[in-house]
Amino acid sequence: MKHILISRISSVILFFLFRGLHVLSRFDPRVKKEMERWPDGMTFKLLCGPKGPGLTMSWSGGGGLIRRKNTCPAQITMIFKSPERAISVLTGMAGISQAYAGHYFSLEGDIHSAMSFVRCVEITEAYLFPRIMTKRILREVPEKRMPALAVYGMILLGL
Repeated sequence: MKHILISRISSVILFFLFRGLHVLSRFDPRVKKEMERWPDGMTFKLLCGPKGPGLTMSWSGGGGLIRRKNTCPAQITMIFKSPERAISVLTGMAGISQAYAGHYFSLEGDIHSAMSFVRCVEITEAYLFPRIMTKRILREVPEKRMPALAVYGMILLGL
């Protein structure tokens, strides 16, 4: 029962994370600049444990981020060792730096590209989480370039 709840919560958070990244890839110049460095077709996969939910997305230069099935191969794969470790990062209880230091996940692929992805995720977290949480989990809280409410609105409307 506990794993089902964690999986559902993780799936919802991954939905918002993808949509947030998608919105910010068009409207936040830092995220846009970071993603424009990625080669066309670059695919990232984030898995919440070996059997947990995941998020797979590809960068398509002109088309932005595209969500893919988790069975799609990826150049960068981050696999959390357990759904509990994943949920602690996804809910903002632990930052990605803490997760890396604590060996919460394994990384397959180029670490330079993975760090680029992490920078985009951290900027997205600054929009999606309240400042009190981001101050605790991020080394430096990125400045918002647009109102968080506008980002949430676009996320919910699928823009």
